Amino acid sequence: MLLKIIAFLSAAVPIVLFVRATFFRRPTKTSERWKEFKKQADLAVWIFLGLVGFVVAVAIGKLVWAWWTAV
Repeated sequence: MLLKIIAFLSAAVPIVLFVRATFFRRPTKTSERWKEFKKQADLAVWIFLGLVGFVVAVAIGKLVWAWWTAV
């Protein structure tokens, strides 16, 4: 029974180390820079989408105003 436990533990060690290295590793400087770049890119995309939405809203407003004054 003791040999079975030792064999199970020795088989489980690589799996535990792999999971720990994959999911619980410390962030490196490169990954921190990449994360910061992704934040900046996300912000830029949201600003761009906001500006596009504003331009569309103004265009629709002008169309409605032109239609309203023409009637």
